[in-house]
Amino acid sequence: MKSSFKLLILGLLTTVFLAACGQDTKDVELNEESQQSEDLQKVDAAQPEEEKEESESKLGTRTNPVPFQKTASVNDELYDDQGNPYAIKFDLTITEVIRGDEAYQKLLSMNEFNEAAPEGYEWVLAKTKVKFVESETQDLSLVIDGIMNFDMVSESGDIYSGDVFGTTDPDFSFEMYAGNEKEGYIANLVKTGEKAQLRYEEMLGGNVFFNLQ
Repeated sequence: MKSSFKLLILGLLTTVFLAACGQDTKDVELNEESQQSEDLQKVDAAQPEEEKEESESKLGTRTNPVPFQKTASVNDELYDDQGNPYAIKFDLTITEVIRGDEAYQKLLSMNEFNEAAPEGYEWVLAKTKVKFVESETQDLSLVIDGIMNFDMVSESGDIYSGDVFGTTDPDFSFEMYAGNEKEGYIANLVKTGEKAQLRYEEMLGGNVFFNLQ
């Protein structure tokens, strides 16, 4: 159902937009209050700067995702009715991850009609926080949604596109103005036992990958 809804929305866009959608990685930086651990810093310090630059991809890509429980500051834009862009910045943090039977039992406690994972898959629940940090305009709101803007990607590259989806409480679906902060759960399915990443994807402006472990 999630996949069908996305395809319906995308089908209304032009071919040019479709070709560009989701191809680029958003500009991301780690929030100053969410630095990497001491061990990671020691590894970085021991690695020559030139070698590190060559081996690491841009932060937020699939090969260099935002570390688990670290805050990513995402630089983006909002557009008014005339198509004028306004620069914004918002923070995203995956604060907790539950998966497997524990995740399914929690989903049942949120909504008794949530279905079990299909064979070969398991539920993953990602508790996610968003903070709308700053904006060039106070007249436009940021809309962000766990179904429309997020997918989970297994380490084998699988992106679940079936008809089973989870209803969470609190749900991660918000409209907010600059200065506001919200938190909710994003639920999706990944291949059983595989490591996974959460992919944020703006409809026309690129994506950011987050580690879930």
